[in-house]
Amino acid sequence: MTIVIPLLVLCGLGAAIGLLLALADKKLAVETNPLIDEVNDILPAGNCANCGYAGCGQYAEAVVENPDVRADLCTPGGNECAQKIAALTGKKAAEIKPVKAVARCKGCPETNCTTKYIYQGLNDCVAASNLFAGEKGCEFGCLGLGNCERACPFGAIVMGDLNVPEIIEEKCVGCGLCVTACPRNIMTIVPDLAVSVIRCQNREKGGQTKKVCNVGCIGCRLCVKACPHDAMKVVDNLCEIDYDKCQFCEDAPCLQVTCKPGVIEPGYGAPIKALTGKDPEMVREAEEKAEDAVKAAKADAPTEEKKETAETEA
Repeated sequence: MTIVIPLLVLCGLGAAIGLLLALADKKLAVETNPLIDEVNDILPAGNCANCGYAGCGQYAEAVVENPDVRADLCTPGGNECAQKIAALTGKKAAEIKPVKAVARCKGCPETNCTTKYIYQGLNDCVAASNLFAGEKGCEFGCLGLGNCERACPFGAIVMGDLNVPEIIEEKCVGCGLCVTACPRNIMTIVPDLAVSVIRCQNREKGGQTKKVCNVGCIGCRLCVKACPHDAMKVVDNLCEIDYDKCQFCEDAPCLQVTCKPGVIEPGYGAPIKALTGKDPEMVREAEEKAEDAVKAAKADAPTEEKKETAETEA
């Protein structure tokens, strides 16, 4: 009895508290607009805060309740998401230009970049950067500890063979979380149509850059001279692309120049002609002829049965 009575008292007290909480929940419940849930279901649920709000739920509430909040603030959702939100809220949505992330570093293997020491601390880029500015001789380069990879909610970033981020184009939505996660500003956002991208962040003078990295920008300005639209510039010893001026050329002259360190690389929108120096139609015809030649060779090749017969006759 000494055990049963306290147990009964506790059970009764718990039931009474539960009943009071249920009544309070019902009495104090706040009705929410069901339209908010509909909008929230349309959003990509990345909670990237690219729209200026803490998460998708907060943006959904704001765009439904506040007439001044635009329906086209969710860049990762793209045009389809914006148009659906506009239809639900009765607002207009401007066109969202697709963007993607790019890593502005080509990697620092021993053959390319000098090393100051061997880092054995926390697996965190911020921690590594605070210890004598990282282990690499290039204090602008990627630290390779994957803060950007862990920050991406869409699984669009993996650390490659050279221990630098590689972007999975099909998964990247340009949310920008990788940009804020990188203490070195390696990650940047570029238009989906970008013909070329810059794969370096070193802003030292050319001579100093070559001392620590063989694949860093030396500010030679060959790309600047090649661009007919004044979209390429060298700022603080580093080449930059002004995508507002870039005309996404089909022949991409900036890719044709002999950039010794190979800093300028094809972007997501680089056409076949820019990559091969040939007309896309000519490339297609050459590929078709090659396929026909292979098929013809296979058709003319003797079968095993024919080979055995020939050997027997011989």
